[in-house]
Amino acid sequence: MNRKQRRAFAKAQRKSDAEAKLIKQITQFDNLPDMCLTCEKKYDKNSKEMARTWNVVVKDEETVRLYCPECWDMANKLIKKVMNDGRKNRN
Repeated sequence: MNRKQRRAFAKAQRKSDAEAKLIKQITQFDNLPDMCLTCEKKYDKNSKEMARTWNVVVKDEETVRLYCPECWDMANKLIKKVMNDGRKNRN
């Protein structure tokens, strides 16, 4: 194989890997829950506003978790508080 052929093969391989990754991510939308994991507020899969504001966390290929903005903000505030308290206790 000459250099040109190797480059073409590598490019095709990268494109194939990217397409496979995209297909995998799209199929995970089937696993999207219908409600917030924390407060069980209903999620409308057809709402663009909810799609922009709600948070999705994918831990592994099969676990998809959905959080409403209020629960997400509350969790982030709690994490910041715990981090700050930990820093204070170390000093």
